[in-house]
Amino acid sequence: MKKHVNTAIKIVVLFCAIAGLSAMALAQQGRTRDPLAFLKRAITEANAPALTADEETQLTTLITNFRQAQPRGPNQELQDARKSYNNAVLAGDLATAQTQAGIISDLMAAQSRSSLTARAKFDTDALATLKNGGQLDPLTQKLGNQRVLMLIGSLAGHPFGAGRVEGGGFPPGGGFGPGFEFAGRESHRQ
Repeated sequence: MKKHVNTAIKIVVLFCAIAGLSAMALAQQGRTRDPLAFLKRAITEANAPALTADEETQLTTLITNFRQAQPRGPNQELQDARKSYNNAVLAGDLATAQTQAGIISDLMAAQSRSSLTARAKFDTDALATLKNGGQLDPLTQKLGNQRVLMLIGSLAGHPFGAGRVEGGGFPPGGGFGPGFEFAGRESHRQ
C-alpha cells in the first residue's frame, strides 16, 4: 500500500513539474528581448539622462541594420580555397599549397577589414547618438573608455567584457574578465 502511495506522489510531482515548465516556456514566448536593456541599466547606474524614444529608435535601427548586414553562413570562396590547400598539402604539391595559402590569407584579411569597417561605423554612430543625448559623458566617467566600447559592442552582438582591451588579446585571467582568473593561480603566487 505504501509503495502505491509513493508512486502516486511521484507521478503528481512529475506532472506538476512538467506543467510548470510548460507554463514558463509559454510565458517566455510572448516576451521580446529588449536589445537596449543592458545599456539602459548602465545609463541608470551612471546617473545619465534616460534614452528618449527617438534615441531608442535610432539605436534599435542601428542594431537591426548592423546585424542584418552581417554575412550569413560560411564563406564558400574561403571554404573552397581551404579545400584546395588541404588537397595540395596531401598531394605534396608545395607550390599550389603556398598559392592557396595566399588566397586564404587575402580572403581572411578582406573579411576582417569588412567586419572592422562595419563595426567602426556602428560604434561611431551609436556613440554619436549617446553623445547627443547626454548619456556618453556620464557613462564614460562611470565605466571608462574601454568598458563603454565593450558596452556598445554588446549592442552589436559581441559579448560584454570579451575581446577589446588595450594592447589587444584577452583581459587578465585568460579572457574571462575580472574576477575569473584561473583557480590554480593563487597557489603559485605564494
